[in-house]
Amino acid sequence: MKSIALRGVPAAPANDQTASLRILLAEDNDTMRRLLAFVLRADGHEIVEARSGTDLLQALAGALTDQGELGFDAVVSEQTLPGLNGLTVLAGVRARGHSTPFVLITADLDVQEQVRLLKGVVLDQPFNTQAIRAAVATSTR
Repeated sequence: MKSIALRGVPAAPANDQTASLRILLAEDNDTMRRLLAFVLRADGHEIVEARSGTDLLQALAGALTDQGELGFDAVVSEQTLPGLNGLTVLAGVRARGHSTPFVLITADLDVQEQVRLLKGVVLDQPFNTQAIRAAVATSTR
């Protein structure tokens, strides 16, 4: 895959061996969602976007496979979404027995501890493009 270098958006590290992933990205801020989607697409990932907790749940339900799997290699979600928050969605995913990697973006220390207990990866705010790439790579190993 050809590396893309744009001002302010560093290309993925040359030694990054992360395969192309199907990622569900939930972020209510349009500008931030487009930026995160752009960065992850530049690394070769397929991105499905959600704008709210309700959209996130609908995308998860719509992607269920015949075997009951979620149909995404990873989920990246902001904590504070309209409707359901990211932690509630993560807890529901885990309660249904799914182990799909889940990256939750939050600065709330109490939420961060709960995410870790649910076997999720925390992306602390504020973050940069390298941090989102690292969080996705860490969550899918």
